Amino acid sequence: MMKIRLPLLRDSHTHISFYAALGAAADLSACRTAAAALALIKKQAGPLALARGWNSAYYDLRGGAFDRLGPAVVCNISLHSFRFNAPARAALKKEFPGIVANIDDQAWVENNLNRVFGLFTSAGGEAAIPAYMERLAALGIWAADDMLVPDDGAALLLGSRYAGRAGLWTEPEVYARMGPAARAAIGGLKFFTDGALGARTAALLRPYRGGGRGLLLHSDEELEKLFKTAARLTGRAAVHAIGDAALEQLLRALESLAIPRRDLSVRVEHAQMITPEQARRAKRLGLALCMQPNFNGDSDCYADRLPPPLLRRNNPFRLLIDKAGFVPGEDLVFGSDGMPHGAAPALQAALFPPCPGQRLTIEEFRAGYCLPATDAGWLDVSVDEAKRKVSVKVGGQAAAAGRK
Repeated sequence: MMKIRLPLLRDSHTHISFYAALGAAADLSACRTAAAALALIKKQAGPLALARGWNSAYYDLRGGAFDRLGPAVVCNISLHSFRFNAPARAALKKEFPGIVANIDDQAWVENNLNRVFGLFTSAGGEAAIPAYMERLAALGIWAADDMLVPDDGAALLLGSRYAGRAGLWTEPEVYARMGPAARAAIGGLKFFTDGALGARTAALLRPYRGGGRGLLLHSDEELEKLFKTAARLTGRAAVHAIGDAALEQLLRALESLAIPRRDLSVRVEHAQMITPEQARRAKRLGLALCMQPNFNGDSDCYADRLPPPLLRRNNPFRLLIDKAGFVPGEDLVFGSDGMPHGAAPALQAALFPPCPGQRLTIEEFRAGYCLPATDAGWLDVSVDEAKRKVSVKVGGQAAAAGRK
């Protein structure tokens, strides 16, 4: 049994504003059957039941018993796919006609994620953020990057009250609508090149099981324009790219543009299916990678859609560190995407992943995921190699925040 004290985490990729506004939604992430999910949704009070965490690898929610509930809308664990039952479509048609009309068109959804998120969070707002930051602290996360800040209110609150603890990113369209003070709080622009494995829209070079290669959301010219916009407005870009086809397009665009590094710093979000050759090119371009150890589990749960070679290639941390030369804490950092939040699941996934090539050492985890010091609190970690089990106790100021 190994025991070690670590600093609290900096979650370099999550969605503070979105998850805070969804604080009262049913959490379906532990459900493995439609019946279990429906039972949780049924308990939701109010005129519209909200739920998140549905995993399409285990069950779907369509028609039948789902329609017999009151109005209900459900967000996939990937945040890229949604289900509205018939009563919800009827109830929301007047206020959100475009969303209701297009919610089953996955290409439309991928290009309008912020519009759909707005439906889920319309009853929330920045007032929910302080309580959510305390919840994160109780889970061992003291600092975090909000990757899709939705509006001025959230930007101003996070940028002032949580200065030094919250890194702020937003999409170019949202940035364009912000006032000067909110823009000043934003650290960089975020945009997407593909979708997600959970929605079968991550763009792959080889087909999914059952067909299809996912979606590239931009032409090469459109993607190059987004990089130029980021260089002009903020000098920093965080680019969502999960599939190897999306990574190929991203690398091709940056190699073609040759924007000086002093003008644009680029961080690739997720990079789950990165190939050895793409890793070397990314390193030569000076890109940073922000990856999620908890996505190691995709190698188990997405066997229904990914062929075995891609399951084994998911999150190739050993390749990136040992062969491509990425350094945790420098150009390789870690986050959770909120799937789930917390030090315990992060450590469990990093130290005991499904595939050997995904395993991180405790030193690599600390360098890429932890704060430099224990001033705000700490994690007392026990690692049982024989049982392949991690337990974590949060201490210090973070633990006190969780007891409020």
